[in-house]
Amino acid sequence: MRISPCIILVCLAFCVAATCADAQGQSFIRVRIVPDSMNVGPAGVISLPQQVDPPSRGPVRFQRASGRYPSKSVCTGDECFAKPIVKCKPPACEPPQQLCGPGPSPCIVPRRLPGQWELSVQTFFPNARGKVRWPAVVFGIPTTEVDFNTDLGLPSHPTLLEYGARFQFRPHWAVFYTIMPIHLEGNTITNRTFYFGTRVYPAFTPIKTTWDFTYQRVGVVYQAISNCNATVSVYNSWVFNEQRLSVGSGICGGTCNTVDRTRHMVMSGIEMQKCIRTMCNGGTFSCDNQVGIGYLDGTLAVDLQAGFRFSVPMNLNRWGYVKGGYRLLNLKEDRDDLKLDAFFEGGFAELGLIF
Repeated sequence: MRISPCIILVCLAFCVAATCADAQGQSFIRVRIVPDSMNVGPAGVISLPQQVDPPSRGPVRFQRASGRYPSKSVCTGDECFAKPIVKCKPPACEPPQQLCGPGPSPCIVPRRLPGQWELSVQTFFPNARGKVRWPAVVFGIPTTEVDFNTDLGLPSHPTLLEYGARFQFRPHWAVFYTIMPIHLEGNTITNRTFYFGTRVYPAFTPIKTTWDFTYQRVGVVYQAISNCNATVSVYNSWVFNEQRLSVGSGICGGTCNTVDRTRHMVMSGIEMQKCIRTMCNGGTFSCDNQVGIGYLDGTLAVDLQAGFRFSVPMNLNRWGYVKGGYRLLNLKEDRDDLKLDAFFEGGFAELGLIF
């Protein structure tokens, strides 16, 4: 079927007319196509869609390229998925600072930050007792078990000092050192006859006794459980205990017998601290307990402390505290040739500084 020449002439005439109309500045209808996501309001007003924030969680996918990828990403084929970016949480256990408003203050246990030191001095008021038997037999005769207080005249209620230091080198790890030096002297008149060392001490004999006792520990602490109002820590330490007991009398012209005992032990224990109340000014009252068991070198030792602590904030996470309670320290010998037991039991008071 051939096209009619009239149709071709009509099309050419229409194109010429349209070109002339545009050259003369005549207006005509303009059509805009609006996407479905836009809203057309009255009077032809078009409102753009609101910007939708990308999801805060979920993997981020991007094409593999020659450039660098995030340090934490997983790549599969030609695509890589980066882990979502999570905002850092603020500290959840910030101590209250002058929150004397309505409502109770949160109960928060003071904690040591990495790089902080703790220094302490403890005053111990024990009932000190002990027994010694050395050696087992003298000239075929068993030696006597001698009491520190009734037979040797050592004081039973001394005042002892223990010094301690602690350094927090990781958020959950710390090292510590404590030392308790003891020097006691006593004068008495024996009320019975006993065998000690290689000599016999008859009844009613004046004697003078000197006892030097050193109890020191070096160890590491791991904070196994830590939350806002309670902490539980376990520790392991090396214990060095050195004792020297000297008994002198006029029957031997001065010093008659001296027994030396040096112990190298291991002590494992647990520490527990529980917040009871935090005041509006930041002062915290807490329960503070610890117990340790020492072993090896033929000796069993128990070191137990039960008490309460009151901590006072000093700004910049520095604290001063006072602590008091009950303490028991017992070292029991397990040898046939020598028995040198020491037992301390009583109250204590402690002052410390965390900085």
